[in-house]
Amino acid sequence: MAANEQVQKYFDALIASYDILTDAIGKANDRGLKVTRQFAADVAKGQREALELGKKLAGEPTDLALYTPAALAGTTAALGRALTFTLVAYDAARGAGADARTTVEKLVEANKETAQAAMAVARTWATVNPIADVVRKSAEAFTAAPRAASKKAEKAGV
Repeated sequence: MAANEQVQKYFDALIASYDILTDAIGKANDRGLKVTRQFAADVAKGQREALELGKKLAGEPTDLALYTPAALAGTTAALGRALTFTLVAYDAARGAGADARTTVEKLVEANKETAQAAMAVARTWATVNPIADVVRKSAEAFTAAPRAASKKAEKAGV
């Protein structure tokens, strides 16, 4: 029964490792989605503002008093969107670095547990496996034969 518990512990440790990876992939996906949504929103807003500016200028092409403030407002809005997007991208990159460090730490710990469980299973299987006993005895016999030959040679004075 102990072997079965150790096998279960091994698979539980493997499942924990995969859960850590799945969680990390989900967080990375969420970050990427946030950046992509921000980019798409900024592009849509920029296109709308450019079309509205074009519409104003087409309506009054000779009115310079209308052109300068509208162009300035459009430029300022575009710079604001670029800054906002940069902040979102930077925040995502910073979060990715922190998440990567946390994920690696969790995986190292989970892999230690997995390795310990695997060693316990291997030890248990080695003690109950009749083939393992045959291999152990064969290895002992194989190493004992050269030792016996070297002892005979020592006694013979070679």
